[in-house]
Amino acid sequence: MSNGHYRAVAMLCITGGILPMPAAAQAAAPWVYDAVEELADDGYIDLGERDASTLSEKELTELVAQGLHEIDRIQQGTLADEYGRVTALMVRDEMHVKLYREQEQITRRNYDQAMRTSRHAEEMLARQSMRGVNRLEVMRPLQARAEAARTQLTSAARDYALTQMRREKRELAYEKLKERQSRLLTRLTAVDSEGGREDVPLVRPQVMDAAARLRAEFIENLAASGYTDRENAEQQLYAPVLLPDVPEKRLKIDGQVRLDTRHSTGKESSKDRTRIRARIYPDYNIDGNWHAVGMIEAEKTIAGDSSDKDGQLKFDRWYLMGRSGVTDVMVGQYGSTMAEGNVYDSKFRGIRLSAGVPITYTFEHGKIDRARKVTGLTASYQTAVDTTEAGVYRFDKIGSAVRTIYMGNYRRPLGIFDFGAMVLHGRDHAAGNGTGYVFTLERPGAGAWRPGSYSYWLKYYRQPSATYVSHTMNGMADYMNYDASGNGPLRGGFRGWGAGWSYTLKKNLLFSLEYYDLQDLTTRERSRTIWGALTGYFKNYDE
Repeated sequence: MSNGHYRAVAMLCITGGILPMPAAAQAAAPWVYDAVEELADDGYIDLGERDASTLSEKELTELVAQGLHEIDRIQQGTLADEYGRVTALMVRDEMHVKLYREQEQITRRNYDQAMRTSRHAEEMLARQSMRGVNRLEVMRPLQARAEAARTQLTSAARDYALTQMRREKRELAYEKLKERQSRLLTRLTAVDSEGGREDVPLVRPQVMDAAARLRAEFIENLAASGYTDRENAEQQLYAPVLLPDVPEKRLKIDGQVRLDTRHSTGKESSKDRTRIRARIYPDYNIDGNWHAVGMIEAEKTIAGDSSDKDGQLKFDRWYLMGRSGVTDVMVGQYGSTMAEGNVYDSKFRGIRLSAGVPITYTFEHGKIDRARKVTGLTASYQTAVDTTEAGVYRFDKIGSAVRTIYMGNYRRPLGIFDFGAMVLHGRDHAAGNGTGYVFTLERPGAGAWRPGSYSYWLKYYRQPSATYVSHTMNGMADYMNYDASGNGPLRGGFRGWGAGWSYTLKKNLLFSLEYYDLQDLTTRERSRTIWGALTGYFKNYDE
């Protein structure tokens, strides 16, 4: 089938009703969307692969403000500045075109397969129907198969149509930028009849006209959002004399204060605890490459079980971080998170080296409190669609035995969620060999800086003792490990599920809630844990 046929089928899927049209209705005059697209094509705003016609009035207002601000900023520069900006945008679009072409090939193969499957299922159903076969035990499976094939075809056609649309749109934007870059270079090097350089606008007249019309259309919304006040203030700053540069802080400090509480039930549980914990992370920029980084921590138990260092000031992290050639280096005592924390998540004293594209290799060697020699090696390959990882971690020794853990991990977007599947195999002659897995479904949020942002996740675990050393969870995984058996019953790891939810109450103030329902693989004892925290963040610099 030719590209023209594929395009016709994909468009038929949209216009014929197989695929849904964008949910948002046209909320403004058609020229508004054309003008917004004009600003996006020249890189003054970022639509994030969305179609302008699907945006709400609030979103359009925010984009218009962004575009007007960017145009004002660029007009204070030079022709060479604009040439540099356009060149950078070209590189961005070139990479997007490459990735969209890869996605289009994948969705095209999926579409072909779905089409063949659907045709076969429809043919089998039609043949049996024409033969006069109407027995339920025969027709129902055929009908179910045909319906499932139709659903799969609908999804595949939609994905193919969307990827083709995105690719063509980005290719068009790339070509327009190439033309503008060529014109800018010509004008930079051209000389007029009087020996001077040709005077040309930094912003295309079509874009200036579109921006002016958009400003007039959204003036009330822009005023209500405070943009016009900021615009007037910024105009006063424009001057022919350059202000001195403000040097970047050599010493950056991030910090957090967290109030958390934990309640557990079951025989294999720790005592309830409520505490307040403060952490400060200093980062000193030595030479623009190497950084000296640390973490100072203090915690105080308000109620419940406390540690032997309760109320003390601890200097738990201190390390150098930088790049040597093509290798990222970290050396000292830092926090190590192995296999997303499902193997180990705590302090590590040693060295970490990371290098490689498109496959990134990470080597780690050092020691932890429970083992004098720890070595880890992971390889990670990331595409535009998914991430694949493999790794091996050797702890010499945990208790009386060497523990070696092998890891395979796969992550892929699934609608608005991220889906992850991890397999772990541990070898330990004392704790016993075992194979485990962790399944993850999560919706990431915007972070602690955006009020109203939220995220949540759901995980299912099955991890024998040999598959982890110090788990990242706030549940009772470490209490169900063979290593925690002591003189009590022999423990064998855990299985069960966990769920978490976080919400940004205000900028830099985050509320988190987690719940775990776990069962020991050997004793069959069950533990339930609920954990909550309120965390405030602060820093001594602006980003």
